[in-house]
Amino acid sequence: MSLFVTAPDFDDPIGLLLACHNKILSHCETLEQLPAHLVSHGQDEEARQAVRRVLKYFSQAERLHHDDEEQNLFPLLTAHPDFPENLRAPLHNLSLQHRDLEKAWSKLSQDLEAVVAGKEVHLSPTAFIAMNRAHIILENNEIFPVALQLLSRDTLVEIGAAMRARHIGPLT
Repeated sequence: MSLFVTAPDFDDPIGLLLACHNKILSHCETLEQLPAHLVSHGQDEEARQAVRRVLKYFSQAERLHHDDEEQNLFPLLTAHPDFPENLRAPLHNLSLQHRDLEKAWSKLSQDLEAVVAGKEVHLSPTAFIAMNRAHIILENNEIFPVALQLLSRDTLVEIGAAMRARHIGPLT
């Protein structure tokens, strides 16, 4: 028995996408608690550090995550002859939701930058949080299980390799 739990890596691309979703949800929890913290404690160092972590994650990792799904996973699913017809429109809508999430993030990130700078701001992350949660529920509960069922191990390895190249560069 190992005492260490290893995170999924690029050899398990669906597991990696799920782990990313868990990070997104964790950062959403931070965002959810932030307005009350700012009221109670002001823009203290704890708030600024939390905001910096959220800014870093959503400004870097989430965009890559969207690319992983849109460039690698979604096209393979839509091309698969056994991909369920009733999931085709929702899958297409997930890509559109990525654009909506990016627009919402653009606005929210400006407010978060103001928090880091010590400026007064009315922080309202509720819509961004709700959008992320609904989006993740659909992917986790409907899309990813079908992907695991339909895509071969070789295809998953290809997806993982493409994700690796996007995130850290190609293997040499």
